[in-house]
Amino acid sequence: MDKIRKILKGTPISDGVVFGQARVILPGDIDVVEIVIPASQVKDEIEALEKAIEVSIVELRKLRSSASKEIEGPVAKIFDAQLLIASDYEFLEKVKKEIKLQKRNAGYIYNKLVKSTTDPLKNSPDAYMRQMVIDIEAVSKRVLSHLGGYEHCDLKFPPNTILVGKMFTPGDILNFRQQKAIGFLVSEGGKNSHMALIARALMLPAVVVKNSFLEINNYSRLILDGTSGEVIINPTDEDWSEYQKLKKRQGPALVTRIKKLTTIPPLTADGKAVNVGANLSFSGPVDNILVEKKIPVGLYRTEFIYLSNYQFPEEDMQFEYYSEIAEKFADSYVVLRTFDLGYDKLAVNNHWPQEDNPALGWRGMRAMLDMVNIFKAQIRAILRASTHRNLKIMLPMVSDVSELIKAKKLIAQVKFQLRKKNIPFDENIQIGIMIEVPSAVLTIDTFLDKVDFISIGTNDLTQYTLASDRMNNRVANLFSVFHPSVLKLILMTVEACKKHNKPVSICGEVAGDLLALPLFIGMEIDLLSMNPVRIFDLCRMVKKIDSSIAKMLLASVMKSDTQQQVLNKLRAYKMELEKRKSINRRK
Repeated sequence: MDKIRKILKGTPISDGVVFGQARVILPGDIDVVEIVIPASQVKDEIEALEKAIEVSIVELRKLRSSASKEIEGPVAKIFDAQLLIASDYEFLEKVKKEIKLQKRNAGYIYNKLVKSTTDPLKNSPDAYMRQMVIDIEAVSKRVLSHLGGYEHCDLKFPPNTILVGKMFTPGDILNFRQQKAIGFLVSEGGKNSHMALIARALMLPAVVVKNSFLEINNYSRLILDGTSGEVIINPTDEDWSEYQKLKKRQGPALVTRIKKLTTIPPLTADGKAVNVGANLSFSGPVDNILVEKKIPVGLYRTEFIYLSNYQFPEEDMQFEYYSEIAEKFADSYVVLRTFDLGYDKLAVNNHWPQEDNPALGWRGMRAMLDMVNIFKAQIRAILRASTHRNLKIMLPMVSDVSELIKAKKLIAQVKFQLRKKNIPFDENIQIGIMIEVPSAVLTIDTFLDKVDFISIGTNDLTQYTLASDRMNNRVANLFSVFHPSVLKLILMTVEACKKHNKPVSICGEVAGDLLALPLFIGMEIDLLSMNPVRIFDLCRMVKKIDSSIAKMLLASVMKSDTQQQVLNKLRAYKMELEKRKSINRRK
């Protein structure tokens, strides 16, 4: 067996670090033998088909129920799509008709008609159609398995198994998790595939690497980093040791360690509070821990309601969802970002056209201001759910003050309509914007008298400042929030907010970066909102930092000419903190 160490670089689709043993699972396409049947057997074949579909529907309902208990919200309803496919009466009648006409076995006819439906859609530019193909094939394999001869073997995995394959369905993810699988390496799929949504909701690390199953042997040792997208095949003992240390600092287990934190918000060495919040996309296991520690949600990405089936949900469905969130976090608050779609979350369909440069195209508030009815429906749902008085509205990708003015007019119209109907809502609900483009920073003063708060989205701000596509590995070396230009834009925004007495938060990935932490303490950021897995380490680091020293470090860093100079200063400070920790231990 090949034991050569190899590193694969892929696309991370679900955060976390795991290390264990690979298990390659490649079910492939099912080839069903064509069998000519006598007329007397047609009835039996049709009955077998109906029974197989009935059993499949029962299984899918169980999966949906299981997902609802563990995940909640719209992501669990991914299984509704597969239930609709399995229950498609017209398709079933078509299959029955062809069995009677062609006098062929049910499995062959069913499989043939499924392929005639899916084959033309596999290369569609429409993400919704590509996802539908995956769902149809998942259902068809389930039905065919019950028609006989294709029963799935009862897979048993040893502890710390990382599953490798072309693609796994949401049902696979749930089933394999129950068998203690700890992570997934696949060759197909994206960040917004149903597989990725379920994996993230269950906090199971996952990475996409094209043809990865060809590189890996069963039972090979494997390290999978769902945060960076790096996969190490046959790691050395040194790799293994390093990742064991990293695993203790990252991943789902770290979230549970939040319970051990005694002081929230954490205090600096000189007693200054540093408020922390969580970035969420779904309801999931982490919610209860955040609620228990009264950690607010600084960014709730509502677009994942759309991405769960590539359809905008009805107002009442959104109202129920936002109400559940508001009730759950009753002792803190939740910042609901309105639909932020386009670019990396693009679905080319009747809502989203194909664009040559989507990163600079129709996304965020630009799209919502053109889709007025959809925007107003979401605002109505949020306002109706705001009676708990702990919801805030955040508008994404605002590049010009005129966009904010238009959005606020639409919000005012919705409020007026609700008052006319005597529907209660929070009259004082706060409205803020995300600062993600340089134009918004350079004209920040024009926004501040029209908003209640500001949140800095450092991922996009970095991308647009450095003209470096954050999804493009070829320019990944250029993408860094530590570039002096990006830091200057962040500081400009913070200083303007302080001048106008408006709260300002950081909600990009760097909010949880320990290297950047002293800079944000020095800037006196009001809230650092991050991936929940980073909260524990950040809170521990806060208490080691003196805010007055952080201010001096900030002043020094802002005089830097290059990204490397910035990093050198921050790393030197971090090493000094760690050195002090070692001295204290010896004492």
